[in-house]
Amino acid sequence: MSEIDRLDVPAFIDFMRAGHLWLKAHVQAVNALNVFPVPDGDTGTNMELSLASGVTEIHNQHFLGLATVTQALATGLLMGARGNSGVILSQLFRGFAKVSQNRDYFDSPLLASAFQEGVTTAYGAVAKPVEGTILTVAREAAKAGTWEAKRTTGLVSLLSVMHETAKQALARTPEQLPVLKQAGVVDSGGQGFVYILEGFLKWLRQDGQFGIMEGQNPVNKEEEDRLLEFTFAGAHLAHEGEFGYCTEVLVRTKQTELDGAVNTLKKTLGAYGNSLLVVTSGDLIKVHVHTLQPGRVLQDALELGPLIKIKIDNMTEQNEILKQSSNGLPAVLPDEHGEQLISSLGVVVVAAGIGLQDIFSSLGASVILRGGQTMNPSTEELVAAVRQTGSSEVLLLPNNKNILMTAQQAQEVFEQSGSEVVLRVIPTQTIPEGIGAMVAYVPTHSLDENVATMSEAISHVNTGEVVRAVRDSVFQGEIIHENQYLGLANGKLVQVADDRLFVAVAVVHALKQTDSELLTIFYGDAVPVLETEQLSATLGVPFQLEVDVRNGGQPIFDYIFALE
Repeated sequence: MSEIDRLDVPAFIDFMRAGHLWLKAHVQAVNALNVFPVPDGDTGTNMELSLASGVTEIHNQHFLGLATVTQALATGLLMGARGNSGVILSQLFRGFAKVSQNRDYFDSPLLASAFQEGVTTAYGAVAKPVEGTILTVAREAAKAGTWEAKRTTGLVSLLSVMHETAKQALARTPEQLPVLKQAGVVDSGGQGFVYILEGFLKWLRQDGQFGIMEGQNPVNKEEEDRLLEFTFAGAHLAHEGEFGYCTEVLVRTKQTELDGAVNTLKKTLGAYGNSLLVVTSGDLIKVHVHTLQPGRVLQDALELGPLIKIKIDNMTEQNEILKQSSNGLPAVLPDEHGEQLISSLGVVVVAAGIGLQDIFSSLGASVILRGGQTMNPSTEELVAAVRQTGSSEVLLLPNNKNILMTAQQAQEVFEQSGSEVVLRVIPTQTIPEGIGAMVAYVPTHSLDENVATMSEAISHVNTGEVVRAVRDSVFQGEIIHENQYLGLANGKLVQVADDRLFVAVAVVHALKQTDSELLTIFYGDAVPVLETEQLSATLGVPFQLEVDVRNGGQPIFDYIFALE
């Protein structure tokens, strides 16, 4: 058996297929290396889906030129990239397109050059490259490949050296990143890259045959069939053929009659409204309900005490505005005097949970893309959501740190394609940051004005989270056991315990600032309402905070706190 010394177009397509199949076979092993012990936009899944997009793009293109195929690979990876690891992987393989112009095949020097060019591109795409990650592993592998290509023409020899060097670099990542050493793992992105190289090498050693990988579909059919899950903001609020009115009332009642008043409101309003939330703070009752009869809500509440504050939004009218915007027409919005103003801006928000979607809708989001923790949307999905607004100027709020790079890549797509759409990313990394940015959003202001004010608003948001661990781990120096609750304050682990309420109180205590006044609690789909009432009562008076409880309906995080 002679060693393969070149990859023409058909061989290159199979070569990439082999790398993807081997990564796909080890997705769970890569996911298990995730340092944060909660369900996440896991690295292995994101890398596999991203690479699958690239392989899908070049599948059955055996009769096209090498430059066309490598460009298709780069485009597929670019548009399919998910999460930070997927974006970096897409940059690593852009090198193949950059070096293959006017070439018919990859030989050892050209393949080594492609990997080196990809490393340079990836480092350039990351604002603050961190050593001990996939970047380090890929750089060391490419460097070794460059040297090996000077002395050999065989691709097996080249990939053998690259694979072995990558494994050694991967083994050193815990010494470069303390968080990896504490958790006792190597870098997950680096491990994923090692598996890709290993897939390439196995295919080469099998003389271009797939062996044990044979029979696996190169296209991720589950991903191929997945629908883009975005909706016009507020579309999930339909009720009896209309959208109704988002009605909020603050009513004061006697302390001794508080429990009876709450029960009465829940029973009465629940008969003709939905998305109902009734919470208390001291002698005040806060009501939030969607209904076709807002006047009836006011009358029912008035029977229990004086109305302190009233807010009513016509969601049917809001939906018509959004429909106009989605059809390419500017949105018509009323100003504070009832006059109609024109807005050409669109806003795309990434969020999961019907309650959170409701909130972003009421704040003016045009399109909501379902995503976030465990659901990192691809570049292509973000681009599609932006286009769905029908606006020529669009703001994009990723609301998750693992979606931020993908959002920035979507902005790059519009900039490099010559599109008339101008996209700007507001770098929100949490749901409270996204809500804070949307509160600062003014539809009638210019794009640049909104970018400035919304970005500034993010800096004043404090975010807390309570989430359950899905495996044993060590994170930020704390020993964590499966099923324990983790409390995070602005990303810092502040409490680990078996009691969710105990952890929630600890998070608010860690977040509390001397000038903080309002605490908003977004509770998830696994949290009972009675528990939220207990938490609200526990936090309000002792912490001297006004507490606003909202049903976020979000998965993964049991509680999300916003303190301002």
